[in-house]
Amino acid sequence: MIVVALEKDWEIKECSYRERRELQKLNTKTFWGKEQDPNDVYTLLDRVEEMSGISEEELSKLSMSDVDTLLYAILSEYLGISNLE
Repeated sequence: MIVVALEKDWEIKECSYRERRELQKLNTKTFWGKEQDPNDVYTLLDRVEEMSGISEEELSKLSMSDVDTLLYAILSEYLGISNLE
């Protein structure tokens, strides 16, 4: 599976239905209540990183904000919301 982010094509692992449900659950938790909980956000992004198969070596070449941008792009692809109009 290819995700385009940060002006690059990133090869990521496919994820199963069960994994997508897990991500949806984690994503929903980040918005529960009036404010986002940073701990929940990073739990979600860490799980996306694990599922994606992108190596630490590749990620270490990016700034932390670019890592987050990439992981959000991957999350959107996994949840099927990247191309919604």
